[in-house]
Amino acid sequence: MPVFAGRHLRADLAARGRDRLMVTFDYRTPGRAGFRRLAFSDGFARRGFDQMVIRSAANDWFVNPETDALEAALAEAVAGYRRVHLLGYSMGGYGAFRFARALGAARVVAVSPQATLDPAAVPWDRRYRAEAAGFDAALGALGPRGSDRLGGLILVDPFRPLDLRHARLIQAAFPAVRLARLGFGGHPATRVLRQAGKAWAVQRAAAEEDGGEADGAAAVTGTHRRARRQVAGYW
Repeated sequence: MPVFAGRHLRADLAARGRDRLMVTFDYRTPGRAGFRRLAFSDGFARRGFDQMVIRSAANDWFVNPETDALEAALAEAVAGYRRVHLLGYSMGGYGAFRFARALGAARVVAVSPQATLDPAAVPWDRRYRAEAAGFDAALGALGPRGSDRLGGLILVDPFRPLDLRHARLIQAAFPAVRLARLGFGGHPATRVLRQAGKAWAVQRAAAEEDGGEADGAAAVTGTHRRARRQVAGYW
């Protein structure tokens, strides 16, 4: 059912009566022209989660004239859930941190996320300069929306120095979130896992509830290491 239906942003909920909610976020799509097709994951349902999908009509990192209105709608929509978990890739990983406080999230798994698009804050990253031209630095800042209670993981390829620098900036605002280093995983850092048919490891990490971040990071990196043998592109 729709939680928020705007011209720029949409949030839709697959409610199955569970007391836990998994919120997933849209990712950057080259040449995007409007909203991607809405799709929910059966995997999260099997793991005992309702699911909410947050989408954007543009590659704007969810920062646009509807950001505040979406934030208010999300806070109301999650009021009945015992726990809220977040999962996002790249732009979606940024979105997970941007809306974590509004969602009252307990856990996040973010794959190769950005800390900001603000050119003044990250002059060393020129990858998204076209999108950054309209980025509202104040509305998109993670620092004022940080939390030392949000647990979880940032999955990052440490040999992608820009991604690693973004991850470190995010940790300054969310210090309880740990890094899981997936060497030569690329951008996003889960390419080896996906090519080996082991993308389920990311969903499993996102669904974990025990707060054992060190064990969670070890589980994902261990799966990544085993998967390397199967992926010719890694070698």
